[in-house]
Amino acid sequence: MSGKKGQFEPSGLTISYKELGTVSIDEWIHAFLEDMQALKAEFNVGYVKVPRVKMYVTNEYGEEVKLCRPGGGSVHFMHTNHYRPACMDYEL
Repeated sequence: MSGKKGQFEPSGLTISYKELGTVSIDEWIHAFLEDMQALKAEFNVGYVKVPRVKMYVTNEYGEEVKLCRPGGGSVHFMHTNHYRPACMDYEL
């Protein structure tokens, strides 16, 4: 009996921004957009499915900040505010 486990091939792509440390949201947006352009240019990526972004919101000193809704209550998950009309899924 061998101790070898089955083959594991990770799916998806992880882009690490850990090396950046604590950065402003504007700087992170710039880094993210640069990486998306690199995926298009260098790897010919044209489409993505089920993308997710997990981030730790901090103050300028790197201390985590709890996100709260204007009316109270914490925020741990957010749906995108990007609007995509359903007609774009069909060639009309």
